[in-house]
Amino acid sequence: MKKPKVGRKLFRVLTGMVIGSAVGSILGLTLAPKKGADARKYLKDKSIDVFLRSKEAIRNKENMGFCKRMLIKFLTRKK
Repeated sequence: MKKPKVGRKLFRVLTGMVIGSAVGSILGLTLAPKKGADARKYLKDKSIDVFLRSKEAIRNKENMGFCKRMLIKFLTRKK
């Protein structure tokens, strides 16, 4: 029986962490004790802010984690 490669295991762990973080954040914000409209506006504003800051960091070639770079590349790719 073959053992999985270390890179594949690491990728799965990092993918799970990113997806879990995203789901947890979204659930935490949407289930917060704010009104629905306020929570949605807050979530939209914060996500746009994080996206723009991350995109700017890529332009400036600042150091950032692998997962963050991959997520930004995925979100900014042309379809």
